[in-house]
Amino acid sequence: MAGDNDTEKLRRFFVEKINKPTTVLTGNEKKHLADVLRAKVGDKIILCPNDGKDYIFEISAFDKNSITLYYEEEFVNPTETNLFLTVFPALLKGDKTELVVQKLTELGVKRISPFISEFTVQKSEKNDRLKRTAHEASKQCGRAIIPEIDDVMKFNDMINKLADYDAVVFAYEDAFTNGNRITDVVKGNERNVALIVGPEGGFSKKEVEEFINRGYKPVTLGKRILRAETASISATAVIMQLCGEWS
Repeated sequence: MAGDNDTEKLRRFFVEKINKPTTVLTGNEKKHLADVLRAKVGDKIILCPNDGKDYIFEISAFDKNSITLYYEEEFVNPTETNLFLTVFPALLKGDKTELVVQKLTELGVKRISPFISEFTVQKSEKNDRLKRTAHEASKQCGRAIIPEIDDVMKFNDMINKLADYDAVVFAYEDAFTNGNRITDVVKGNERNVALIVGPEGGFSKKEVEEFINRGYKPVTLGKRILRAETASISATAVIMQLCGEWS
């Protein structure tokens, strides 16, 4: 297997599938490799078909519309977590949802499911843009899997998806005096965790009551009121630490 220092220097490309011993790169990835990176025959790259493995290929030939690659070796990518963490962030104004997607991808989140609640200001977001953000962030941080990015859903659709998780962290800014800490909800042995973070204006009273009625107690993220994007990122890091994924 190639050494870690060697593979860290190789460019990473996500593809739908690979073939052995040769595979062909086309489209935007071919253009980026040939025209932007100025790759040449003999250069090595990593292909990731989103299965958790890194596949090392060597460039063997160029033509006008494609690059032919020759398979060398494969190994399990060491960056992926055993924890399946899904974050449900409410849509945020401007490009803040993109920021959240980027940082959650870097932290190892497996799925990101944006939603609209009563106080959400921004009511729509282009899914393709969020997917591109996750794609680029996965390449940058060395992951072999791009997080799943769901279409924006309504509050009721979001809350109906929570029943199947081992633990549900419902972050609520008014929970400091009478709510749980994250450590009260996440014990560290969970494999399937959901984190829910509201919009800039927080959750409405009705929405909070809906969480509580379903058995999800509010969780505080500390003494200070965090911006929504900070809450998603920092809570994710804490959950990763508690589940042994921060190392």
